[in-house]
Amino acid sequence: MFTFNVAKTGKVLVNSHRGDCIRCPENTMPAFISAVERNTSCIEIDIAMTLDEELVVIHDPSVNRTSNGCGYVEQMTLAELEALDFGSWFHSSFESTPIPKFNAVLEWAIEHDVGLIVEVKQRRNHHRFAEKFAELIEHTPNSSAYIQLLGFDHTVINLVKTRLPDIQLQAVTLARYQNQLNAVLESNASAVCVEYPYTTRSVLEDYKNSGLVTRLYLPNKDKNMKPTQWFNQYYGYDVHSDIIQWLREGLIDMISHDDIDMLKELVQEAGMEAI
Repeated sequence: MFTFNVAKTGKVLVNSHRGDCIRCPENTMPAFISAVERNTSCIEIDIAMTLDEELVVIHDPSVNRTSNGCGYVEQMTLAELEALDFGSWFHSSFESTPIPKFNAVLEWAIEHDVGLIVEVKQRRNHHRFAEKFAELIEHTPNSSAYIQLLGFDHTVINLVKTRLPDIQLQAVTLARYQNQLNAVLESNASAVCVEYPYTTRSVLEDYKNSGLVTRLYLPNKDKNMKPTQWFNQYYGYDVHSDIIQWLREGLIDMISHDDIDMLKELVQEAGMEAI
């Protein structure tokens, strides 16, 4: 059984964003396998439902950016998607990489004891998406323990929770609300995803005191600068030390970005164990 709530044990989950997407095409099995080979145990993936109601792993509404085809995932069948190459756009060595089916990724994650942050990208047919997702989880033993279902749209992930009361939800917060904690708890969340501009030490303390798992996502701002360096320059003060202190005090359970090595360096600088 996978544990996401690790900060108070001196550990931090290094959450590889879309797998090892610096070295491999994002949201593909090569990227997931590479992340695990590099000693990470938690991966963020994105899922949507096809026209014929199959769940697949992909970030964008369309296939244009990450395949050799064109079209929209929710308007295409699984067979149409499986006929495309989702690897050669990244590098010729990944030619013929297929789009992953979510059930296959889930079974692989359970077998390798990997936690999955599963972001819902479904734009339409939300009720049917929730039904199909719930059916898959119910027919995959122990799977709910390995998943946190993530969403910017808290109503969609709650449609799933009405069918799967035990599923862990991770709510995204990209604003400062009048009552930050209540905004998360009222979305039935077990975890919360934050970015630096929208959180503070006191907010993180409230989250942890309420039993929530916390995930800090570091966005890509400038390919030539590490995220904390970019924030230092943008705000004009030492954001890097803020984040190191949050890690050191056990306020962050997982930290997420494309660059696995950079994440490990941050965790190690804080004196925590990167897992």
